[in-house]
Amino acid sequence: MRIIAGKHRSRKLLTLEGETTRPSSDRLKEAMFSRLGGFFDGGCWLDLFAGCGAIGLEAISRGAEKVIFCDHDRNAQQVIEKNIALLKEEERCELIKSDYRHAIDVCRQYDMVFDVIFLDPPYSLDIDTIAIEVLMADILKDDGWLILEMNASRASSDRLGNCVRMKESKYGLGKTVWYKKESNQ
Repeated sequence: MRIIAGKHRSRKLLTLEGETTRPSSDRLKEAMFSRLGGFFDGGCWLDLFAGCGAIGLEAISRGAEKVIFCDHDRNAQQVIEKNIALLKEEERCELIKSDYRHAIDVCRQYDMVFDVIFLDPPYSLDIDTIAIEVLMADILKDDGWLILEMNASRASSDRLGNCVRMKESKYGLGKTVWYKKESNQ
């Protein structure tokens, strides 16, 4: 696992041992970040179910101002902390060590809002229900992106709450589904 582009390009990241997580492929990451414009001038991300933190750290490398990571698995938390330290990005990264519901509550409690929210839960969880919980918390900015990574065989909805599906791309056994939050204006 490595950072593809930006400030930390080609830096290797630690990954989790075993089969409990599915690291996002370089191909998926490159396509996702290209769709978002490649590089950023600030912005805030939420990486729920962060695994080793590769997606959020890629965003940091490409110019995101802040990334909030969340994972309830202790091994994942340790790997995320080590990867953040490896890149010396402690000031721009924060790890919420809990399940996703508690993380959503923390974000809402501290009035955090995000330009991009990335969800990659275990395939056994109902990603649509999780996405709706995130949207009901109102922590995604108007015109923000909600990006879901899921099993390629799973059907995706045209709408999730106040978000409209804009794109869907398959990568092997997985796919990403892009939702754009409609502006309240």
